[in-house]
Amino acid sequence: MSSNKKLGKGLSSLLGNKAISESENSSNNKNLLLVPIEQIFRDENQPRKEFDKDKLNELSQSISKNGLIQPLIIRPKNDGGYIIVAGERRWRASQQANLKTIPCLMLPVDLDQDEVSLIENIQREDLKISEEANAYQKLLNKNNYTHEELSKIVGKSRSHITNLLRILTLDRFFFDLLNKGTINMGHARTLIGKSPNDFDQQTLDRIIKGNISVRELENNKSSKKKIDVNLVQEEKNLSSVLGFKTIISHNQKGKGSIRVFYENIEQYNFIINKLKN
Repeated sequence: MSSNKKLGKGLSSLLGNKAISESENSSNNKNLLLVPIEQIFRDENQPRKEFDKDKLNELSQSISKNGLIQPLIIRPKNDGGYIIVAGERRWRASQQANLKTIPCLMLPVDLDQDEVSLIENIQREDLKISEEANAYQKLLNKNNYTHEELSKIVGKSRSHITNLLRILTLDRFFFDLLNKGTINMGHARTLIGKSPNDFDQQTLDRIIKGNISVRELENNKSSKKKIDVNLVQEEKNLSSVLGFKTIISHNQKGKGSIRVFYENIEQYNFIINKLKN
């Protein structure tokens, strides 16, 4: 399949940073709509899942002062209203700024909404690694692109896309560390095909703290000599009950520890309440 030339042709007008003003040629604004904010809904399948609260507050303050300069891109919703194709961050900030209506552009029928959404996110602000990788995989599955064709569409190198898709096979525990920036892509490539149980506790602690180089990880010979199958199953059972990654370790005398991993205070409180009950 050849790359989507229509996408590239239409994106400059849809994603450009040019401000909208009454003095612009009417032909440029004929598709501009002012849509009540309560009629606009987020796309549950859009690549970005998390938004920086501080940056969102900054954008909200700017919108309160200057208005929303760049319109959203929307498409009709089957049961009424509109779905956001590009601009969810602006929509969220506009809600905080108490806007009643939002300038929008309707997505042309010859453009792929998933491609527009992905490219808009890449241009505006860096996606989390998991979000970007999953978005690439979705487009490959949907449109049967090669990595080379997709690289031309999104403006990323073929090797970048290939490497990101490879890390989708990374153990969830290491994948979360990569997403948080604790380890980098070099670490991730070395860890593909491995799990936390493949490392002794000292090495695992260094990985968790981001205190190990890629070369040290590549040369590491401290993998556990023997994996206790029963212990691995107990870890899976406990992780399933709690809903969070759990690691159990003990020595030959039976002394050990149970470690539960969480990412924020809300998850911590959830775990504590679940243990108490």
